[in-house]
Amino acid sequence: MPETTNREPSLLIKGAAVLSMDETVGDLTNGDILISGDRITAVGPGLSAPDAEIVDARGMIAIPGLIDTHMHAWQTPLKGLHADGWTFDDYQSRVFHLRERFCVEDIHDATFAGSVQMLDSGVTGVLDFCHNVMSPDHAEAGLRAHRRTGQRTLWAYGMLGSFDAPPEDHAWRLEHLRELRGRTGDDGLLRVGVALSSLEFGSLDRTATEIALARELGMRMTVHQNPAGQIRALHRAGLLGPDILPAHANAADDEELELLAECGGGISFTPEGEFGGGRSMTVLNRAHRAGVCSSLGIDTAARVSIDLFAAMRLTFLLMRNVDAAAEREAGRYPLERRPGTPLVEPRHLLEYATVNAARSLGLGHELGRLAPGCLADLVLVDTEPYGMALGDPAAHIVLQTGPGDVDTVVVGGAVRKRGKRLTDLDPAEAGAAARRVRERVLSGPPPAKGARE
Repeated sequence: MPETTNREPSLLIKGAAVLSMDETVGDLTNGDILISGDRITAVGPGLSAPDAEIVDARGMIAIPGLIDTHMHAWQTPLKGLHADGWTFDDYQSRVFHLRERFCVEDIHDATFAGSVQMLDSGVTGVLDFCHNVMSPDHAEAGLRAHRRTGQRTLWAYGMLGSFDAPPEDHAWRLEHLRELRGRTGDDGLLRVGVALSSLEFGSLDRTATEIALARELGMRMTVHQNPAGQIRALHRAGLLGPDILPAHANAADDEELELLAECGGGISFTPEGEFGGGRSMTVLNRAHRAGVCSSLGIDTAARVSIDLFAAMRLTFLLMRNVDAAAEREAGRYPLERRPGTPLVEPRHLLEYATVNAARSLGLGHELGRLAPGCLADLVLVDTEPYGMALGDPAAHIVLQTGPGDVDTVVVGGAVRKRGKRLTDLDPAEAGAAARRVRERVLSGPPPAKGARE
C-alpha cells in the first residue's frame, strides 16, 4: 500500500470513482486522491497519508472542477429578464441597456452572487467577461468580489464603453489595465484578462491596440464573435492567436475553424443561449471535426440557470441531432453507426468543461485534470440514493447530473463545499446581494441608451 507524507496541510479523498481526464492516470473504479497544499500529489488505489484530513467519497464520482469559459457574472441578478427573448434587440432592450444603472456596489454584489452560485454548482473556474466596466472603480469592485469568493477566475476587463463614448473613454481603460497588471500580476486564484471590443461596434485598429497591449502584458483575451468573417479578419491582420478566445462564433465558416485549429485556438460555445436565440448549431460539430479546442459557458443568468451540467447535456444532444439531420438528408435513415458518425460521446463534453476549458484559460498544463502536479480543483458528485448509471461514468456526469448532486467542491486544495453545503460562503448572503442589485437597478427612469454587446 503506497504511503505519502507531507508537512503541508493535506486532504485525502478515499474510495471515489475517479474520472481523471488524464491519459496517464486514466479512470479508477475505486480510487483515492491525495492533495498537499494547492496541488494534487498522488492519484491511485489504496493511498495513505496519516496526517491528512479524510474525505469519504464512496458512492461518488470525482471529476476535475468544471470551468465556465464565457460568463457575464454581473448579470446574475437579472435572472429571468431574457427568459423568452428571441432577437438581439430583445437582449439589448431588456438586459444590456441596464448596465448604465449599475453603480460600483452593484458590480460587486452581482459578481459576488454569481460566483457563489457557480461554486455551489461545481463550477470551480470561470472566465468572467465583464462588459460593464463603466469606471476604474467598477473594475476594482468586480475583482474584489472574486477575491472574496475564492473562485479560480480569469476576469476579462471589458474594453467596450458606451456606444457614443469619446476617445478618452478607451484611453483610460488601456491605462487602467496596464496599472492593474502591474499591481496584481497573476494573483493566485485571480488573474486579469481582456474582453476585447466587439469588432462590429468598433474598429479593427481599436481591437489591434487592445491586443498589442494584452500581449505586451502577457494577458489572455476573449471576444464576442457574432458576425461571419471576423476570425478571418483577425488572421489577415496578423492578430489571431491561441491567446484570444472567441465566444459563440456560430457563423464561422470551415476556413475560419481551420485557422483557429492551426493556431491552437478555441471557441467558447454557450449552447443554451445560442440555440434558444435561433443560431445555427452546426458549428459545434464542424469545430470538433476541425480540431478546435471547444469549451462551454453559460453566458447570462438573464436567460438560463447557472448549470454547466445542463450545458454539457444540451450540447451532446445538439451534436447528435446535427449528425442525425445530416444522415436523414443523405437518405440514410433509419440511423446506422458509421465510422465517425455519431461524432461525440458524453465524455467529449466533459472534456469541453474541464481539459479544453483549462487550455482556453491558459492553464492547460496544470488544470482540468486529476493528476499529480495539477492544481487541486475538483468536484465530488453524489450518485446516491439512486446509484450510478451503467456504462461510462462520464455519461452519468453529462446526462444524469445536476447542481443538486454536487457534494464536495475543492479549489486550490481548500474545501469550499462538503456534504452539499458551502463551507465558508452563505447562499443566503449571495441571494441578498442579488436582491439589493435588483432594488437599485430595476427602479427609477430608463437609463440612457448605452453600448451594444
